[in-house]
Amino acid sequence: MCEENFIIPNTLSAMAKTFYVKTPKPLKQKNLYIKPGSMVTGVKVIAQGEKIHDIKRLIREYPLPNGELTKPEDWYKVRGTAVVTDGKIEKIEEIHWYQCENIGKVEYKAKNWGDDNAAKIQR
Repeated sequence: MCEENFIIPNTLSAMAKTFYVKTPKPLKQKNLYIKPGSMVTGVKVIAQGEKIHDIKRLIREYPLPNGELTKPEDWYKVRGTAVVTDGKIEKIEEIHWYQCENIGKVEYKAKNWGDDNAAKIQR
């Protein structure tokens, strides 16, 4: 399943969802990205709407293509597991991102990069 067609339902079955990463997805940490050709697994909604700490900023920074503002209930904070790399080292990391129904996924972040407890991938 291509990432662009992936919609995360707010249900228990969302944990079983996976999606394919076609192109590198940059993370908030400099020089880090989700490895292209990998799968994001264990996807789970961890917050929705007003329960998202940054909801007002997200609404302000990511308007709809027609210029209208999104609604809080359209936003999800989501986590999953993916292969993250800096071009030299690859690790399996927990990643977080925000997703809006009409905008897509924004602001990917590796939760534990630099932590020695993260699983390194052997080449």
